[in-house]
Amino acid sequence: MKKAALPFLLAIALFGCARGPAGRDSTATVSKGPAPEFELENIAGGKTKAADLKGKVLVVDFWATWCEPCIAEIPKFNKIADEYKGKDVQIVGITVESPHDDIKPKVKETGMKYTVLVGNDAVVDGFGGLIGFPTTFIVTKDWKIYKKYMGALPDKDARIKKDIEKLLTEDAANNAD
Repeated sequence: MKKAALPFLLAIALFGCARGPAGRDSTATVSKGPAPEFELENIAGGKTKAADLKGKVLVVDFWATWCEPCIAEIPKFNKIADEYKGKDVQIVGITVESPHDDIKPKVKETGMKYTVLVGNDAVVDGFGGLIGFPTTFIVTKDWKIYKKYMGALPDKDARIKKDIEKLLTEDAANNAD
């Protein structure tokens, strides 16, 4: 029994938490569609609208309070948030498929330093749906989905930093013209 459980646990640790029976490709995909409009509960209080986030490079991480690979990525997102503070970059965690009463305690327990919103089906659908967790989107300043990362990739934070740098550099070049 223990031998059978080890590969399963290893797969979850490497690839994330599945939402359903569909398989997953744990790579980045490029998508140029628009990011959705939304108004979601902010666990810090009040509501956050998509309009509040436009004009920044946005890293949107869909996660669940019960997903261990999601939890393991939080320190990396904290580091990215600190590194890009004041540079037109924002990290946003959108919690889905989690008991509402579990969200604030989990945010406190994990020391999340970035905005955390309570997601719903409409925002999930607006981003094109999710196969599993974690799923992370990079959104441009002009509100287009630039890239989607599915799963917990070992170098995901480095890839996200490259995406951020590329988008900031392109924006600076466009503004210099």
